[in-house]
Amino acid sequence: MEIEGVRHRSRLREDGVSQSEVRRWLRNGTMSSAQPWYLTEAAPPGLVRMLQLGVRPTCLDGASLHGLWIPPHTGAHAFRPRMLRAGAELQDVRLHPVRRRGGKVIIGDDEAELVLHGPALRSWPDHDPVPDLDIVLTHAAHCLPVAKAAVIFESGLQRGLLTRRSAERILAALPQRIRRPLSRVRGDAESGTETTVRWWMESRHFPVRSQVLFPDGRRRMDLLVGRSWVIECDSREFHDDPLSYDADRARDLYLASRGYRVTRLSWEQVFLRWEETTRMLLTILRRGDHLDPPRP
Repeated sequence: MEIEGVRHRSRLREDGVSQSEVRRWLRNGTMSSAQPWYLTEAAPPGLVRMLQLGVRPTCLDGASLHGLWIPPHTGAHAFRPRMLRAGAELQDVRLHPVRRRGGKVIIGDDEAELVLHGPALRSWPDHDPVPDLDIVLTHAAHCLPVAKAAVIFESGLQRGLLTRRSAERILAALPQRIRRPLSRVRGDAESGTETTVRWWMESRHFPVRSQVLFPDGRRRMDLLVGRSWVIECDSREFHDDPLSYDADRARDLYLASRGYRVTRLSWEQVFLRWEETTRMLLTILRRGDHLDPPRP
């Protein structure tokens, strides 16, 4: 995947840029060099730092740059450098994680431990600063807890960046302990929060369905638990859209008028206070009210 402001030296040659022109750009400050990369002011600082160390973003960082939803997780995740250079010089390195938000590449607020993914290669498989999505997803599957890896896979499927056939090919190459649970990934989840809640319910064998049609046949519920409990999952980390807020409340009121009980979970409840949230969900589930039909 290409990133604005970052060009591999081979790409410049393919574009017909001469070495004399590259040297002139380096002299006048139009470009800087972090071999084999040439960088302009448009290059994202967090990514530049990774490239200067000889690594490339993958796993969470790479998935975010590809435009996928990612769950919160620690570390700045990088593909290991070639020629086995990942020795003592990289053991204590801390970097700002690299993320894409609102169409722009940004860096995380706090530095994090550099998490290196293998295998170390003698040469990179391509000339882009961000590895292909297949590599990124493979690293995520090996690195992350299965529910968090599922968020990334389902994001790729839902956004059309990953085909079902490609997902099956990636999964087939994984160890069985990873492949078997991830075989449940699906392409209709509309947020990482929805995937996380559904995955938790399924793992505990509670009856849950996703994207069930409203009684009016025009809209869909995020999750229907049992026969009558609707869980709507907020996909936004930052709540600043009054139109969405109003539409969400209109959905909730309609469902309540048709006899459904509606619970709305925020991004923070799912990703920042998940242990507390699941305790309360279990309390509700053990009462068994969700097994009753809706009462309009």
